[in-house]
Amino acid sequence: MRVLATGWAGGISLLAIWVVTPLLGAKSVAPGDTGMVATVEAPAEFQRSFEPVPPAGAVGPSVGWQTVGDADQGLTIVPPAEFLPPSWYPATADILVLGDMDASGPTKGPSVRSRAAFVYDLDAGAVLYEKNPDTPRPVASITKLVSSLALVSADSDLTREFCIGAEQYPTRSGARSRLSTGDCTTGWDVLGAALVASDNRGAMSLAAAADMHLDEFVGRMNRVSVELGMTRSSWVDPSGLEDENLSTARDIAKATVAVSYHPVLQPVASAPFWDLWRSNKAYVRRLNSTDHLLGREDLQVETAKTGYTDTAGYTFTTVLRTESGRHLAITLLGADGKLTRWADMGRILAWVDHA
Repeated sequence: MRVLATGWAGGISLLAIWVVTPLLGAKSVAPGDTGMVATVEAPAEFQRSFEPVPPAGAVGPSVGWQTVGDADQGLTIVPPAEFLPPSWYPATADILVLGDMDASGPTKGPSVRSRAAFVYDLDAGAVLYEKNPDTPRPVASITKLVSSLALVSADSDLTREFCIGAEQYPTRSGARSRLSTGDCTTGWDVLGAALVASDNRGAMSLAAAADMHLDEFVGRMNRVSVELGMTRSSWVDPSGLEDENLSTARDIAKATVAVSYHPVLQPVASAPFWDLWRSNKAYVRRLNSTDHLLGREDLQVETAKTGYTDTAGYTFTTVLRTESGRHLAITLLGADGKLTRWADMGRILAWVDHA
């Protein structure tokens, strides 16, 4: 399956640069004046560094945060009255739902064995169920959803051909990939490999597809998280292999919804397979999806992503419509067994239909 490219003009407003430090919590640095710093307390479990720190004046959130006050007295961070989409995101009212996903929800519901869960009704604008929704933990390959958002936020030309080099080698030994050093392909194909088949070298190659060094791309991933209101997430690599990639069930649900409403990413994130093209190979290689729900006729899967590492356990996130018409965002983190996440999904879907 090949997807035709579409494009749009994008830009990023410069309002503040967020940095998380182990001792001081979250800071906001006003662009152009490094002496203007305001400190706000970060959650205790989230007091660690973002590295590399994006350069001043080059990046910043565009979600309506403001810095006010006198530089000598210190500044105050003022959140927006409501969620405002980042300027690079295509204009659509649907994405405004991210602002409603911070509400608390019931903790009684289906019997879920995964360590964290979040279930949100997109049509009703309500949290249906949550279990440890705001506890940061490794999320494995679900990270690739944020990587894909970072790619499109850069207004990248996905038709541009490039060749994979040593920098795109997965950060953990033993990580499998269908791509090799020297393979020449396009941004579309590494995006498809990353989202459909969870290919780790495909994910690492998203930086090259964006025409960025890896460190710069990871900085953009962290920036995009802030812009989407993912307040307890931080990233150190695009593939999810590193345990230092931390997020929460609520934040991952936000990223999944953002992918689901994005006109470029959604068709890729719901594809049952991807035909990987490489200009230096005489054949196309078909990559199959890792999502077990795509074959179910009673579900319309709009976005889905699986993940696994020894530390993260088994993870899964999706936006889908049920046969009864419920439009849901569901995220599961920290399942102990390979089949546990699918059993949890079955229990959640059965519970929603009878709730």
